[in-house]
Amino acid sequence: MRIALLVMMLTLAMPTHGQTRIYKVVDANGNITFTDRPPVSSQEKSSSVELNQINISAPTQERARNSSIETNKPATSIDYEISITSPPDSTTIPMGPGNFSLAASVSPSLENGDKLQLLLNGEPYGKPQITGNWGLKNVLRGAHDLSVQAISNSGKALSQSRPVRVYVLRPSKLYRN
Repeated sequence: MRIALLVMMLTLAMPTHGQTRIYKVVDANGNITFTDRPPVSSQEKSSSVELNQINISAPTQERARNSSIETNKPATSIDYEISITSPPDSTTIPMGPGNFSLAASVSPSLENGDKLQLLLNGEPYGKPQITGNWGLKNVLRGAHDLSVQAISNSGKALSQSRPVRVYVLRPSKLYRN
């Protein structure tokens, strides 16, 4: 009894894809037909077709979209790539009042109210802004390291450019005749 029950369970557990046969039938005119019934006419040529196993996967679960949840999520910070395009590293600013321009590029474009902050020797220079152009005035004589930071609305530093060093030449004393 147990053996009969075991044989019956094994028979039911076998895959059923091998039980259905598919036939390729070619009639006298060369027309091809696929069917699950064997041909009835002896004038038609037929052959059995072996099918590959069907690839079946479970459907993905659709996530419910709730706009109130999406708006309450904190904004993710963007990893900006910032580079100073002018002046080049190790530039000497010629003798004068210590005025020069700085240009920086940022990729991707600033979003979510993020701004750029120029750092002169590690200290903020001017106010944060959305453009990458600065006009520096009256920079003291000597070597100075410049970098640009992307900062969030809350003032958190998101990313920073590699520093660029400039050398400013200025007279050390004013001479009068």
